[in-house]
Amino acid sequence: MNSINVSIFLFTGSREAAFAHAIAAAGVVHAISRACRDGQLSSCGCSRAGRPRDLQREWIWGGCGDNLEYGYKFTQGFVDVRERERNFRRGSKEQGRSLMNLHNNEAGRRVSIKYPLLK
Repeated sequence: MNSINVSIFLFTGSREAAFAHAIAAAGVVHAISRACRDGQLSSCGCSRAGRPRDLQREWIWGGCGDNLEYGYKFTQGFVDVRERERNFRRGSKEQGRSLMNLHNNEAGRRVSIKYPLLK
């Protein structure tokens, strides 16, 4: 599959495209949150949250978790910017698709926050 096919795929109003938007947003939250934790970004650092409740007792908590809050906020501005910069006619098919994409992006972000990956 080449980039043209992927672009066309993402502009269709399908369940698969909805999933792709959600998983992409979740991936950006994860990547930014980890980069904050690892000190790769100067604009953020470790999470302020303490030891995760569902972390197994045998695991040693290093005291520096993924900064999910920053990742979430950054992703809102980064991933959603394309949809927010457009001005579609109210009630148009394009506006509906744009709102759907924003909804799916938000769904992906929320999954990242609600179910963080523990390693």
